[in-house]
Amino acid sequence: MSTDYQAVQKSLAGGGDPAMLCATCPWDRNCFSPPSMSSAEIEAQMREAAARDRAEAEDARRMGRETQMPVGTLMTAVLYAGKDTSAQVCPVFALRLRSSGGRKIADTFKGMMQEWDDQK
Repeated sequence: MSTDYQAVQKSLAGGGDPAMLCATCPWDRNCFSPPSMSSAEIEAQMREAAARDRAEAEDARRMGRETQMPVGTLMTAVLYAGKDTSAQVCPVFALRLRSSGGRKIADTFKGMMQEWDDQK
């Protein structure tokens, strides 16, 4: 969770009123932040890790050593998995989504997404 949302989380945990937290939220803060990486960025990281692992395996073969598991590729996959689809959300926003009215929020977003014009 980003530091922007940590203060909100702490206030909610201490019994802070969600409506008050929204009313006092800075205008430049979003209810949710987009994913930190694109799919293309993750694919590029995976290609780089795989290339390093292949180079290390080739070096090991040339030196007559046993090749190792492709740890770089595995660690890169673990590190970046889902970073292209996971967004950070404000704890109040998450609370609202989990409430009985959360379906209304989700349906509003769904309607907006279905009407989206990528040409603009």
